[in-house]
Formats: sequence, C-alpha cells, structure tokens
Amino acid sequence: MKKAHKLAIQYTLIALLLIGGGWLLWRYIASLPEIKAEDIISRSGLHWHPELVISIRGERRTIPADIGLGAVHEPTHTHAEDGVVHLEYAGLVLRENTRLGEFFRIWGKTFTKDCVFEYCNGPEGRVTMTVNGTPNEEYGDYEMKDGDKVEIRYE
Repeated sequence: MKKAHKLAIQYTLIALLLIGGGWLLWRYIASLPEIKAEDIISRSGLHWHPELVISIRGERRTIPADIGLGAVHEPTHTHAEDGVVHLEYAGLVLRENTRLGEFFRIWGKTFTKDCVFEYCNGPEGRVTMTVNGTPNEEYGDYEMKDGDKVEIRYE
C-alpha cells in the first residue's frame, strides 16, 4: 500500500509539472508579437551576398573578415575583407533580418543617416549612400538583396 501511495504522489507531481510547464509555454507563445505576412521574405531561408563599400573622405575602409563569426555564428556575417556581406538564413527570414543596420549592429559600428562610424554630418562632410549606383536615403533601414552593391560615403 505504501508503494502505491508513493507512486500516486509521484504521478500527481509529474502531472502538475507538465500542466504548469504547458501553461507557462502557452503564456510565452501568446506574448510573442504577431508576425505579419508582409514582414516575411522567406519561410525556407536564403543565401544572399550583397557587397558593401565604405569610403571616408575618398579613402576606402576595410570591412574586416569574420564579423558575426565567433562564439555566436550570426546569419549576417563576413568571411573575408572583400566587402561581401553574407546573409545565410535557415527557415523564417524577416525583412528586419536583411536591413543594413542589422549588419552594423552585429559589427558594433555606428551607421545612421547622420553618421558612419565616428564621422557625422557637419562642415567637414556628409553621409551619402547609393545602392547599385542609385542614391538611396533608407540608410540603416535599407533591406539588402542578393548582388546589391551598397556604397556609403562620407565626403
């Protein structure tokens, strides 16, 4: 009889843990923001390679190899110092994942409509950006695409 009583208590505790865990999981999922269809680029991943060129007062700056690679392997990263940004996503890809500002966030550098690195708009120069040779004023909000050539200048 003692063994049956002990088993009943164990099963009750397991059931309570499962119910409590399920409730916590449901609460967490219910609190996640809704993803709108227009914010989804792909549901099955992507592998894109835009190119980024940064020039400060006419001098081309090197974009280091291995940005986003290390202890954490970011889907947005570089492999070499050639300016190619690798967007290598598996599964769901949102528009925000491909934004140029996301690459700068991973890199830990400043890039806005007003500043690139420590160079900000003022009497010494202005930040401009082109995408495939066409002026673009989206800056960090620009959604990179495969084969893009993004040029950021401070002059």
